[in-house]
Amino acid sequence: MTANERVQALRRFGYSESEGTFLCLVAFHGGYFLRRQYASFIRGKDGGNVTQLVQKALAQGHLRSSTWRQNTQLYHLCARPFYEALGQGENRNRRTREVLTIKNKLMGFDFVLTHRDVWYLATEQEKLDYFTGTLKLEVSRLPAKLYRSRKSGEATPRYFVDKYPLFLSPAREEFSAPGAPPVVSFCFVDEGIVSLSRFESYLTNYRSLFNSLPAFHLVYIAAKDRHFASAQRVFERFIGRDSGISMVTKMSLPDRLLQYFEARRLYENGQLESFDRAKLLRLRQERSEFSSEKHEVAYERWKATGPPLAREILGPGTASQHLIVGAFSTFLLEHNYDLFGNFPG
Repeated sequence: MTANERVQALRRFGYSESEGTFLCLVAFHGGYFLRRQYASFIRGKDGGNVTQLVQKALAQGHLRSSTWRQNTQLYHLCARPFYEALGQGENRNRRTREVLTIKNKLMGFDFVLTHRDVWYLATEQEKLDYFTGTLKLEVSRLPAKLYRSRKSGEATPRYFVDKYPLFLSPAREEFSAPGAPPVVSFCFVDEGIVSLSRFESYLTNYRSLFNSLPAFHLVYIAAKDRHFASAQRVFERFIGRDSGISMVTKMSLPDRLLQYFEARRLYENGQLESFDRAKLLRLRQERSEFSSEKHEVAYERWKATGPPLAREILGPGTASQHLIVGAFSTFLLEHNYDLFGNFPG
């Protein structure tokens, strides 16, 4: 279903277009919301319009309400019929969560509400379709967790189980030319962690996917900036650099050569539409690295006969290093989350 089809599907419940659009965002970005978040969405105040939406959703059993500190009302969009109307009957955002998880989801939703001009990959299926369909990556490259059935004992992989915001945005100027394809932007939400061990685990879980992308962007989201500097240092150590935007990963030598040969041929033929700044820098570096007579002969024979012969000449090879591009940034949320009290991470 498209976003418009989902909103229209909610009209049968009596929701207006703005109410339906907001509730779709809630359903796909955590399942929880506060009154102030709908007020922010409609660029208004917490008044009659907010009350009207809440009462309408409560009357139809789509929401559960709970009261927290400072008499703050928290709403959970949890009804199966609502999610089924969106084609998401099994969406796990329907499930009741623990306190810290709810706080994390609300913070992620606040980020989404302040960044509504980008294309979010909100569901597991949308992410699978983009990475394995559009980008042609192997599913084994994606962060996954196995869930075992108590009845059958069968294990089912689920992908991107953290459900942090993930979106496509225009290529960042520091490593892309104007008009370059969108960059995948990942988010990590710090709801008040004591140490960065969970952030380090997150990076480890996503390592294979990060290594498979020509460029990516990671946003560290928090309500306090106490971990911002140290998180950036962790990120830079993780990708093996102290400064700049280059990142070292592993790829077999024949695969690197075939990638280089293809890029070089496109460049020499004047087919530059697929090149951004990062790809041009990589080509220049590899041109210097693969400048031997052996590599020149292999390149000429590859143009004549194709990849199989290049593999035959060079053999399986061993892992070597090549550069891909990553960037790190932080985002400080303007809201406090005192309704949950102070919990250790």
